[in-house]
Amino acid sequence: MVERLLAEQIEVVRFDIAAGQNVLDAPAVRAAAEGCQAIVNAAGGSLRGEEPGRGTVTLNVTGNWNVLDAARAVGAMRVVTFSSVNALGVFRGEGTPDYLPIDDDHPIRPPTPYGQAKRLVEELCRCFSASTGIATIVFRPPAVVGPERHARMQALRDADPAAEWSPFWEYGAWIDTRDVAFAVLAALRVPGVAHFTGLICADDTSSPVPVRDLARRILPQVPWRGPEPADPTRVLVSCDRAKQALGWVPRYRWTDRGL
Repeated sequence: MVERLLAEQIEVVRFDIAAGQNVLDAPAVRAAAEGCQAIVNAAGGSLRGEEPGRGTVTLNVTGNWNVLDAARAVGAMRVVTFSSVNALGVFRGEGTPDYLPIDDDHPIRPPTPYGQAKRLVEELCRCFSASTGIATIVFRPPAVVGPERHARMQALRDADPAAEWSPFWEYGAWIDTRDVAFAVLAALRVPGVAHFTGLICADDTSSPVPVRDLARRILPQVPWRGPEPADPTRVLVSCDRAKQALGWVPRYRWTDRGL
């Protein structure tokens, strides 16, 4: 994201745990935000050394609150942050989808602290925008894949094709790190958005097997919505809402190998 923004001649103030900074340090977040027109928050996951549930909720929810509060304090007018497909509760084997392809209208029922925290982030941002007028854009990505992760995933599947759906299947969903960066750029530039929450993913599947065939094999009981896909590589997660709202489209395919 930093590389893409710099390439677009956008000035970037970095705030990174790798440099000893912490999104849970509210005064430090506010100080870093001084003079910024927008904030992009990619801090998330779990806190090491903490009870897993408590640490996950703290980092994601309190961390995002600190960012939102900093935006309000310094007069920034836009915040871009990250939820996850796990806010839906049907990824990582956590539940069976009500229908396929999965879209942003799918019922939300996350069973884990991580998914619940991400769902809370979505609602936090929605309410914050409604009360302050500061725009918030929240992305729900699946697996974010760069060259190294692509190579690991591909090697596992080359060794055993079942590694794609065992212990759980992710509907072929993934997104290239560079497409995430382009989505952030679109979110910073699009006019007239008060609040947005939506899925972003690649258009193609990470699988060499047609995903509709996999759906029939792995989830035969799940109803199919809409016409049969004309493209056998079409992923079973729809990010049409993001495309329409932000004017963004993914550029990279699995066969690009992250390069």
